[in-house]
Amino acid sequence: MSIFKGKNLSVEIVGESHSPEMKMTVKGFPKFLYDEDKLLAFMGRRKASSSAFSTPRKEDDIPIFENVNNCLIDGDFSVIIKNNNVKSKDYNSLYGKPRPSHADYAWHLKDGALDFKGGGRFSARLTAVYSVLGGLCKEYLESKGIFIGAYLQSVGKVQGKSYRDSEISFSEIESLGNNFPSLSKASEMLNEIENARLNGDSVGAVSEVIVYNLPAGVGDNLFEGLEGKISNLIFSIPAVKGVEFGSGFEMSGSYGSKVNDSLYYENGEVKLKSNNNGGINGGISNGFNLTMRVAFKPTPSISIEQDTVDLITKENVKIKIEGRHDACVAVRGVPCLESAVAIALVDEILG
Repeated sequence: MSIFKGKNLSVEIVGESHSPEMKMTVKGFPKFLYDEDKLLAFMGRRKASSSAFSTPRKEDDIPIFENVNNCLIDGDFSVIIKNNNVKSKDYNSLYGKPRPSHADYAWHLKDGALDFKGGGRFSARLTAVYSVLGGLCKEYLESKGIFIGAYLQSVGKVQGKSYRDSEISFSEIESLGNNFPSLSKASEMLNEIENARLNGDSVGAVSEVIVYNLPAGVGDNLFEGLEGKISNLIFSIPAVKGVEFGSGFEMSGSYGSKVNDSLYYENGEVKLKSNNNGGINGGISNGFNLTMRVAFKPTPSISIEQDTVDLITKENVKIKIEGRHDACVAVRGVPCLESAVAIALVDEILG
């Protein structure tokens, strides 16, 4: 069981990658009539596809709502998603042998686990129910004129378009639809992923997220800071290993005179000459676009032989992971990022 308790929203997720179903219970969501087609289209971006970068595991991922009538949320509700395409036998040879860079060994230390099939409750499979709430939160924010868009900025060594280099509109991101989520260099990124897959390997990536039209004044100082809340939700996505806002780490090698966001008046409105702080100062939104970059590590499950240990025989062993895995998990992680940011913002805005 995993629980998020925000200022207004409370979310509980139970289930595992290979359990019969996963269930999410949500408390505190505002009264809202959602668009079912829009929600299913959003969830479709997270689903496995026939593309080379995606796991061959295909699931319907149809949300089954409880306490929701005719798409009207009016109080607390729950959502169930069934796991129908499970192949636990793919993990038979890995019993007691933690996969490198997975949660397996830490899971063993915490709970004494030895059966690591599907990654259990630590699997990215659970982002299926996560994306239900994310889709609802995105739609709710859009009803308030707030829009969230994410895309792949780089895959491996291939660098694509970034908000650091040019203005990016929401319509530009939205036009990607269910296509490969890159604003440029898509073919090169796909080649990078395919080369990794053919070599039995995987590749990491960086995604960027932009929030448009978020009002000023959302968030607060210290423990109530907006960056902290958003980061907390983003780090709940498996494979995420880093988050930065605006120019982030790039500013650490520069000078205040170079990266401070100077203010000026234009037609009676305060504007910024730059947005290196990513639309947040002191933990509070300043009325300009929120921008952030998120690092995804390479999918740990690769078919190249790796070193590990046998926790039962207490010996050093080698394993070769079979089964169905993404060559670049960040591709399907893009809508999960939008979900994380949307959940954080709805929790704040409702307050």
